[in-house]
Amino acid sequence: MQNNSKLGIVLILISLAVSIYFLIDSKSLIPKGYELAIDGYVISRNLMIIFTLYLVAKLGDFLINKKG
Repeated sequence: MQNNSKLGIVLILISLAVSIYFLIDSKSLIPKGYELAIDGYVISRNLMIIFTLYLVAKLGDFLINKKG
């Protein structure tokens, strides 16, 4: 295995672990004291996390499948 393949696998595993963590502990996405006040903020934060995890997973996939 090349170093790029190992790095790609690590990036995919990190994105999977973070996704599982936020699935289990969704309270960590809500700041203290804002449980009912800022639904839009929480939704946008979730979308940002989803997009970031998607990019990290795609980067890992690219590094695994990179030729040359």
